[in-house]
Amino acid sequence: MRGIEAGMGLGMVVRGNKKAGQKDDLTWSEVGEMAYGYLRIPLALVFVEIIYWWGTEPSASLEPLQVLLAWLWTGVSNLIWPGSAELVFHGPSQSWTGVNLIGSGFNYGEVPLYIDAECAGVHETMFLGVLMLLTPGVERSIRQRSLIGMIAIVQFLNFLRLVALYPIGMQYGEAQMNEMHEFIFRQGFLILLVLFWIIWYIQLNRNGNLDREVKPSLSDIPKLSQIKVRESLPRASIVTLILCAVIAIWATHEVTMNEENLQFKAAAEECENSECQNDEAKIWSNVWDRSIRWWLFSGIVTGLAILNVNPAGTVNEEE
Repeated sequence: MRGIEAGMGLGMVVRGNKKAGQKDDLTWSEVGEMAYGYLRIPLALVFVEIIYWWGTEPSASLEPLQVLLAWLWTGVSNLIWPGSAELVFHGPSQSWTGVNLIGSGFNYGEVPLYIDAECAGVHETMFLGVLMLLTPGVERSIRQRSLIGMIAIVQFLNFLRLVALYPIGMQYGEAQMNEMHEFIFRQGFLILLVLFWIIWYIQLNRNGNLDREVKPSLSDIPKLSQIKVRESLPRASIVTLILCAVIAIWATHEVTMNEENLQFKAAAEECENSECQNDEAKIWSNVWDRSIRWWLFSGIVTGLAILNVNPAGTVNEEE
């Protein structure tokens, strides 16, 4: 009898373990939800990084913003330190993005610099924007206001970094100036952006503006049936459409009506059937690649401006 009881007891333990194991197993949908919750921000950052580097591959790919920053940098620098900076035409990118810093602290009394696409602060803005847009439990209005404020702060700090190059170079020399610039470019801004995001998250939580019960879910991804054309366009969409139209017109002008670029095009066509690789051909290739990217950008943003995502279940209820 003891043996039978022992056997029965063992069977109950085995069956109990099987039930516990079955209960603890995760379904594929649960695994997908967990993967989405943990990986969506890193994957989004990688995707945005690829888009950014592809979009800014041509020189002066953000020319309007780059020229504006170069002009402001020169003006503010000369206002604080008269005769400290000179706005010049940057030949390789064919735009007024060059800035020469002038002073006795530099080698030969002058150091030539220029505003690259990476110096425009767009990369940092996109990185911080992804972190803020994908933070769950934040109301849309709060998220939008916070994002606008963060963009302003990032652009101000980026501009402050440019202006600070002159006094650092004059005080510590050109080599130290370049080292400081390289550190901020490689590590400094990344640390600052992550710190900004953490402070923003903590502040939202303290003010009760963060719903911690909201968890990212695959069901949040909009379905095609939820995407509809807006019946009426809000003011923000109208402004966006006007901006996209201006950008598309400018990109078209650069490859069809800009006489200097057309000369580069003619030089590139002469080299098409030969092995010559002159600077004009390279410049035209850069101009054409830049216009293609601006056309694509304008088209995508235009689509986002005129489309709207209906909340889940809205379509079914209306039907």
